[in-house]
Amino acid sequence: MIRPRQKFGFKEPLARKIPRGAMGWALLIMLVWIGLAATYVVQVTQSAPRGDQLQKLENKIDSLERDVTALEDNIARGSSMYTLTERAKNLGFVAVEKPEYINPASHAYAMR
Repeated sequence: MIRPRQKFGFKEPLARKIPRGAMGWALLIMLVWIGLAATYVVQVTQSAPRGDQLQKLENKIDSLERDVTALEDNIARGSSMYTLTERAKNLGFVAVEKPEYINPASHAYAMR
């Protein structure tokens, strides 16, 4: 039966090749720190462009909201009673002085 260490060409177990004591622990801690640093760098490099895209989209949303507010203001001004009255006068309509109302429920008719 061939042992895994022999299959890879090692004469003695790998645990015996790793230095023992403080040097071994220092190496292990250093590898963990390098792994954490690499993870941090990967996350930062992936999130930076996304943050930039989000900021551009937020700026675009703000400009579109300003445009919508300006258009709503134009619509409100255009549909105000003063503006509609002025447009009616410019088209030649005349304001009614004394309006008379007919009640359609009483079957009354207006005659000239």
